[in-house]
Amino acid sequence: MIKITPVLSEFTPRPLKTLFQRNGAWAELLNTYPLRPVEVEVVTKMLACGTPLMGSRELCCENTHCPHRRLIYQSCKGRGCPSCGKKAT
Repeated sequence: MIKITPVLSEFTPRPLKTLFQRNGAWAELLNTYPLRPVEVEVVTKMLACGTPLMGSRELCCENTHCPHRRLIYQSCKGRGCPSCGKKAT
């Protein structure tokens, strides 16, 4: 039997991402204030970062008898993302 270990089991939420998601804060900002398209794009990418929305890869051992697999979600690689942006600058 193949065992898939999701990375999210070890994942702790990113603080900025949590602020935008809590109590529908991002949806309220979109409805209340006129935001530029680039601002909407950056925040949308940041919210999707590290989730299945960005796609995923499955890693497995070269040993054909090893049952372990690991699912890794792609990052957004955006400048405005607190996780990806510090790597890009």
